[in-house]
Amino acid sequence: MSCKKKRRLNVLAERLRPGLSESERKFLDAAELGDEAVVRKVLENDVVSPDCEDSLGRTGLDLAISSGKESLVVFLVGKVSGPKVHQGLLCAVGNNRTELCEILLRHQIYRRRTVESDVHLYMDEPEELQNSKPPEIVEKDIETQGVSKVDKMLKEALMRAAIKNNFQVVQMIMLRAVSLEIPHDYFCSCRQCIDDREGDYMVFCNNRLDTFRALASPAYISLTEEDPIIACFHLSKGFKRLQMIETENQKTYQELDEQCQTFTLGLMDNCRSSDDVKCILSGVSARTAFSDDEDDGNDKSFQLNKDDSFPLLSLAMRMEQKKFVGHVKCQAQVSELWFSGLQMLRLLNRFEYLMLAIPLGILLLPILSLVYVVAPWSKVTVLLDTPLMRFLSYTCSYLSFLIVICLCKLKFNTVWLTIACDETDRLAYILIGLVFLWILGLIWEEVKQIYRAGAQDYLLSIWNLVDSFMLTFLFASFTLDVVLPIRIRQMIHHYQPTMNTSGYLLNMTMLPLCYSSGVYNMSTSYDCQAPATLAMMAEWSPVWVPDPEFLSDVLFSAGIILSISRISFIMPANETFGTMLVSFQRTFFDLVKLFAMFVLILLAFTCGIAGLYAAHACQTESFKGFTGTLFLLVWSLLGFGPGEAPDLHYDAPMTSLTNNPSRGTLVVALGYILYGIYVFAALVVLMNLLIAVMSNTFQEIQDERDVEWKFVRTELWLTFIEPGCCVAPPFNVIPTPRDFCKLVTSMKKFFRRLFRRCHKPVRRSTKRERSLKKLQEKIELEEAQCTARQNVMCTLVRRYILESEREKMEEGEDAAEDKLRRLIENVASKLDERIDYIDTHLQNVADSVNNVQKGGMNIQTMQKSEIDLTQTLIDTHEGYQKMVREMWEDGKSFRDSKMEAIRAMREERLKLIEDMKAAEAQSLEDNIIDAYDEADYIPRTTIN
Repeated sequence: MSCKKKRRLNVLAERLRPGLSESERKFLDAAELGDEAVVRKVLENDVVSPDCEDSLGRTGLDLAISSGKESLVVFLVGKVSGPKVHQGLLCAVGNNRTELCEILLRHQIYRRRTVESDVHLYMDEPEELQNSKPPEIVEKDIETQGVSKVDKMLKEALMRAAIKNNFQVVQMIMLRAVSLEIPHDYFCSCRQCIDDREGDYMVFCNNRLDTFRALASPAYISLTEEDPIIACFHLSKGFKRLQMIETENQKTYQELDEQCQTFTLGLMDNCRSSDDVKCILSGVSARTAFSDDEDDGNDKSFQLNKDDSFPLLSLAMRMEQKKFVGHVKCQAQVSELWFSGLQMLRLLNRFEYLMLAIPLGILLLPILSLVYVVAPWSKVTVLLDTPLMRFLSYTCSYLSFLIVICLCKLKFNTVWLTIACDETDRLAYILIGLVFLWILGLIWEEVKQIYRAGAQDYLLSIWNLVDSFMLTFLFASFTLDVVLPIRIRQMIHHYQPTMNTSGYLLNMTMLPLCYSSGVYNMSTSYDCQAPATLAMMAEWSPVWVPDPEFLSDVLFSAGIILSISRISFIMPANETFGTMLVSFQRTFFDLVKLFAMFVLILLAFTCGIAGLYAAHACQTESFKGFTGTLFLLVWSLLGFGPGEAPDLHYDAPMTSLTNNPSRGTLVVALGYILYGIYVFAALVVLMNLLIAVMSNTFQEIQDERDVEWKFVRTELWLTFIEPGCCVAPPFNVIPTPRDFCKLVTSMKKFFRRLFRRCHKPVRRSTKRERSLKKLQEKIELEEAQCTARQNVMCTLVRRYILESEREKMEEGEDAAEDKLRRLIENVASKLDERIDYIDTHLQNVADSVNNVQKGGMNIQTMQKSEIDLTQTLIDTHEGYQKMVREMWEDGKSFRDSKMEAIRAMREERLKLIEDMKAAEAQSLEDNIIDAYDEADYIPRTTIN
């Protein structure tokens, strides 16, 4: 036989599965239908192997598991080999057969000899499983099974059960001390990850995805995590990061992220009281959620502040869990705290009422702030210490600050300049004190915010950076406005007397800035003309130092732009403006992304057109070099570019070696073409693309406007809910009697401790005991809070599991009805086939009778007898068909009655659960399962 022929035979042997024999087909059909008698008869006769498979690779055990026949599964488990048992377990997990999974997990292949604590899991094993194999074979099988192999099989089953979100199966497997390991980082360089990545990259990615699907399952999170909500936050954050790394699986990670967020929302939906929500949001475990990470030196950007009113909500804000933050119950708690004591001010949610309250606040809040400064223990403090009043106070104070600095710089600028004169206007001192007091008050607020939140967390917010730059620019600008006149005044006094060109002594009262007509008469316009003889010019070294006055104006311009832009912090208080602010931020990032493409096109056409007109630089006014071409193309994008820009002036000389006069015509033609392509690409294509992207982004915001707005509004609210000063700048830097009392109290404690340390050293032990007692009380309080939160979390998880199981049960009922309908249709089709066969047979008989009609009386007698027999057969068939239909109707009515009984037992079980009768509820649940099995039994009839 040739080698080529051998290869063909090998290919045929590998690719073609052997056909099933009649006995194997009968065995598999009986297993699929749950016919235990036929299965036992076939296997007892040793006709087929219990491990035989059909064309889809399904064994008889798999088919029995799919049919749900428990006794048949128990019988087959004792017959098949170990790998087929594990395959059956995976099939049971895939079909959500909880009872069958429990039976299969008791098999010997899942025993671990090294774990003595698992012995109790096999004490209630069925007798058929215990006696299915000889003891020596069982011992041999157990010895060949290593712990690592058993763990691997259990982890595989656990992963599938978690992906199916089967709570009971996950619990069964995890009770055997099996858990899933979090995959290593995508860029991990350990030997195992390198080998897996180089071995088969597709298998490596699929294993990671399956593991992440299992880890993100609500069943696995509920049964493994101490705090499922924080665990979901971590997973969601990780999935967002993996979306940017593994772009090929971006959709899968988005679905897992959505699944984690949906699970957290489901837990919040099961909160039935405000105490549950407060306990979840204010739990102490959220404050220590990242303690392990901090010890390991990992991510510290989400460290929480101990003074946070809702630590979990603050954590959700930092991890951008918008749906959790926008949940109705979370928003209700934040809203209750925001309007605490001032419920009537909920009308300020409307923008017109908010705008009406700001002018009134500008007039009234300074008076209330002064009352607080004088009498901090009055009832005014209670009013000003509410979050909403702090927001109004800060808003009114900030708007007043903007008005003051604009007036100082634009209207009363000459008042500042009187500092350089011999007689400084008193108004200048008032303005200087007011402006710097306000700026110092704002800086003090930022310093306290940095102290509370930490520098790293402070810098994560774009608004904090805007505040820092704004205050820096304004403080530097007004400082220069004060220092520069003082310095000029000192220098002029130092160099007096000085003669001018007319021979007169020049002193400070003769400076143009110090004329009384230009300083004190503020109602008149600026005196822009000064005597030429009194003009002076300041010079300093080194020469590279900019003009301080010019630098002050630049810093003020930048600061006032940031200051007025910062007013947008009040926009989230209103739904419409808050949504617009979010849309602006998102579209701005889209603009930055498209800017790179625009720069690429701009540089390409700039270099091309500048190179084309390089020899005609003297003949064009538009494309003179790289800079001129770049400037013109930028303005053309904004619609200010001249249409005749590519034209040339032929009367000017060229800078070419050939000086060919016909060159200019070709350059102009090609210049118009390039200029037109640039305008089309940049103005038509890119601009419309930008508009389309911005419209898409705006539509996405509008689709989720409720969640987006509530997220930014919560961020604004938490800023003022956190503990802080009751009054806004500049009143926050004014010391109050309360501050003096605190200072005196602190000094008394300090000196008392110092005195005791010096004169009464014997009482140190008592003091230490007192400190230890306070520390112990604090620890006990925190433990009590942790215990209360864990109790609430366990309750929420139980409610969530019951709700999920109830939904699955309802879906199972629908599936059972569909299965019954399919079985009825299957039997009806078989009956139709049998009727067609009988009709064909009758037709053949009739044809035979017609052919023998010409015979004798014997033939007629035989024909009549055949007709009678045929009629009897028809009557028998009709009776049989009628009997089958009656049997199916009886079976259907039997199942309906069982389902009514099951519904009654469900209601009784719910009452028992509410009455905390768990044992009776469990017993009733077993009765429900038995009733389900009886209801699923359908009489089957085979017509041969």
